[in-house]
This record gives sequence, structure tokens and C-alpha cells, in this order.
Amino acid sequence: MLKIFDEIIMSTQAVDKFYSEYNENSDFKRWIIKEIPELICCENQSQNNPWHKYNVLGHILHSIEEMNKQTIGMLKAERRILAYTMLMHDIGKPATHIVRNKDGKMIDSFFNHNIKSEEIAKHILSNFNFTKEEIEIIAKLVYKHDIFMFIKEYPTKNPYWKQISHKLLSEEIADLSEVGDGEKLMRWLVMVGRSDSLAQNEKMTGEALALLDKFDIMLNVRDRIV
Repeated sequence: MLKIFDEIIMSTQAVDKFYSEYNENSDFKRWIIKEIPELICCENQSQNNPWHKYNVLGHILHSIEEMNKQTIGMLKAERRILAYTMLMHDIGKPATHIVRNKDGKMIDSFFNHNIKSEEIAKHILSNFNFTKEEIEIIAKLVYKHDIFMFIKEYPTKNPYWKQISHKLLSEEIADLSEVGDGEKLMRWLVMVGRSDSLAQNEKMTGEALALLDKFDIMLNVRDRIV
């Protein structure tokens, strides 16, 4: 079953392939329920807020597709790490779900879901033929996948936001270096952010995608300097 699942998770048609296998192959469905029960919770979790147009599982699967489009040509082992990063990045949302009033509207929110997703990833992925080092990388990327929400291109007095800068980039690279090649993992984290954004409501993601493009430019400049 893992071979079938890998083929789905590393496909640019992950959405259709997953639902086809899940709905038509009872053995596969039982395997998913046993190995990743949290994923079924994602299928039942709505995302009633302006940023999203899919339920949590739909968003996860679409983000996997977007990642797989970016990783064509990369080594298979690296493509697999990034595909599973997207599989795990929002898997903690159902466990952190609240409904709150924002600007007079009731919306779904998922505060600290990255922490829960990291926890689930560390628990699950030992059964998916990843090394300890690979699991550490996935968990780190999952934990940090939302950092770009709190980075802006302009100065801000908001204590939760930071302004994009080469100093900030160096700090993030240093943090990622705890689990591997910091510069490569920073590029991967930008890819994670882009995949996440491309699977959201396109009316809301223009600023986020422009910010990710700036990180790419800064990383390219950094490479030339080094």
C-alpha cells in the first residue's frame, strides 16, 4: 500500500488519484484509516475563512500537486521529502480548530496548527520509510511553513510581524541549518510556502506570492556573493 500511496503523493494529479483510490479500493481506504487517521479528520474539516476554498484535505492534496509541479527534475528522494512535507503541513488543523468572530463574521481558525502538525509528522513518518534525518527535515519545514504570513515587505510596528531583509534571511537559514543544509532547506521552505499559497484562495495570495519571489531573488543574490 505504501508504494501505491507514494505514487499518489508524488503525482501532479494527487487530488484525483487519491480520491479515486480511496473511494474504489477498500484495502487502501482501510490502510489510510489505520496509518494516517488524522487525514480522515482533515476530510471532514471545513475552512470557512477568506484564505481558503477547499476543506483541509482538499487543500493538502492541491498543495501536494503544486509542490510536485515545482520539483520535477529533482532527485526522487528530495521530491518525496517535499511531497510528504505538504501532506503533513496542515494535518494538525482539525485538532486546533476553533470558530471565532473576526470583523463581524464567524470564521474557522487554526492557531498553532503547525506545532500539532509537526507532532503528528514525527509520530507518523517513521512508518513511511524515512530516515531519522529526513523526518527531522520534514518536521522542521512543517513547523516553519507559515512563517511567511508574518513577514512583510514594509516596516511594521506589529510585534508579530518582521520585515524582509538579508539579516532575517540569514537568521532563518541558521535555524534550518540545525537539521541540514540551511541554504538548500530555505529554498525548499520557499517552495513549501509557494505550494501552500497556490492551493489557497487566489484572490488573497498575491502579496504572499510576491514575497516568496523576493526570497528567491535574495537567495540567488546570496549564492552569487558566496
